[in-house]
Amino acid sequence: MAESIAKYDALTAELVAALEEKMPGITWAVDDTADMSPAQDGRCMLYLQSMQSSADIVEPSRNFEDLFAAADPVLEKHGFPAFDGIDPVPGGWVVTRSTDAVGATLSIRSKFPAYLELTVPVKSESCDPKEIPAS
Repeated sequence: MAESIAKYDALTAELVAALEEKMPGITWAVDDTADMSPAQDGRCMLYLQSMQSSADIVEPSRNFEDLFAAADPVLEKHGFPAFDGIDPVPGGWVVTRSTDAVGATLSIRSKFPAYLELTVPVKSESCDPKEIPAS
């Protein structure tokens, strides 16, 4: 699990750096710490530390065009497919997702502010957050 956390935290860090470079007026900070819980399908899901933007990114990114331009090369480097557009989500949210071969899903959703979240299926008997190594 520690390897997964290190691998995906590196993706998050590179992605945030790319987004801050593409949209210099908007910074990202930690929103929530890592957590773990069983999913509805019975798998144990690791919810990595999430990030929150200092401002909405829809308008500044030209409806996510700049986000895709900045993020897609980082995704590819880390084994994720490029974002393939915006998901139809109710409630005014603008959302995009990418899922890698092991089922890790990176999502960015924005409705002032924006959130970057990463979930990873992990092998765990108890699926207890206490198993998450201290960073």
